[in-house]
Amino acid sequence: MFIDIFLLCGISQFMIGNCGDILNVAGFDDGSKDATELIQIALNKAGESGHQVSLPAGRYRIDGNLTIPAGVTLKGTWEAPHHASLKTGTVLLAYNGKGDESATPLINLAPGSTLKGVTIYYPEQDIEDVKPYPWTIQGRGMHNSVIDVTLVNSYKGIDIGTYHNELHYLRNIFGCPLKIGIYINGCTDIGRIENVHFNPHYWGRDEGDGQARPNWKKLLDYLLAESEAFVFGRTDWEYVINTFCYGQKIGYHFVGTEQGACNGNFLGIGADGTQNAVVVDQAFPYGILITNGEFVSMNADNPIQIVVNKNNDGVIQLNNCAFWGPANQNVKIEGSGTVSLVQCNFHQWDHVKKGLASIESNGGNLIVSNCNFHQAKTHIKLGKNSGSAVISGNLTNGKIKIENESKGDVQIGFNAVKSK
Repeated sequence: MFIDIFLLCGISQFMIGNCGDILNVAGFDDGSKDATELIQIALNKAGESGHQVSLPAGRYRIDGNLTIPAGVTLKGTWEAPHHASLKTGTVLLAYNGKGDESATPLINLAPGSTLKGVTIYYPEQDIEDVKPYPWTIQGRGMHNSVIDVTLVNSYKGIDIGTYHNELHYLRNIFGCPLKIGIYINGCTDIGRIENVHFNPHYWGRDEGDGQARPNWKKLLDYLLAESEAFVFGRTDWEYVINTFCYGQKIGYHFVGTEQGACNGNFLGIGADGTQNAVVVDQAFPYGILITNGEFVSMNADNPIQIVVNKNNDGVIQLNNCAFWGPANQNVKIEGSGTVSLVQCNFHQWDHVKKGLASIESNGGNLIVSNCNFHQAKTHIKLGKNSGSAVISGNLTNGKIKIENESKGDVQIGFNAVKSK
């Protein structure tokens, strides 16, 4: 059975069609008129029984904000990534909240609701005069899901942190968020983030669709000065796999909040072209575990790939990670926590040729084991505030160079010079 519901708004006509468990929204899909009310009516109707709302290919202008009810999916046509193609697929043109980042987010997820298969673009955003906007997507409660979504030029992308949440699921997210890509906090039970890629090309690359693209250099400069791709506050055993970002000031930022800090499993993550690939302000004692990471920091005044700040008293473990690019240092550590680097590959550091060490510890405890250092420069510096350290089983170009001012228990042994 197919039911058509016609609504009159000014001189324009909308249609909501009901077929089985899917509501199809048609009409007002050329981007010329505000479609907020029509889509919300369909969402509210779907919320009565948990139907899916389908947005056919087209351009939907959103002047207000949308709330996806519990158990409802708002679904567009995209099932593959793309570089900001705005003439095909389901495109939401966002006009909500210009100049006010505290305004109501564009799309609000209730527990168990999903946004899937859409491109979101802010036509009035200008890299020459960047304006703040509220969050593009905000979730609360359990099981918020965002899947197959491209955030072309969101100011702040996805917020799963302002409100308490559990078991969020973010997969196949692409785009060029300008301030923050994804913010996680207040999660007390295992969130999952998979296959996320943030890159300036998602806004700056010309797809031949007639849309004006931003000045490439200004876009890169802005991101390097202002942008953070991933921000993690309190989250209990977050699973993050196959994520990447390019060009941000900070790639992955671990912060302490009133709710606590992060512990989790980060596998196959990457950050390229950043000032700092990873910054840890605070970690839980259970540990931030990073495996198979790839980190490149450059194009900034003081590029350092991993920075652990003075307030950290938790545990950070990096295993089988690779560091390269013209960074000043690979790892710089403060605080009272423990940092371990096992089977990591350090290819370049001390780009400014000032005698900087690949790894510098000025606090806490340090383990460096089975790592590969490619340059015959200072490999490790233990400052006077550094605690205990174990440095063993490493291969270096030239005899291992360690500057040790620590008064803690420092054990050094079984390091070898690489054969030429």
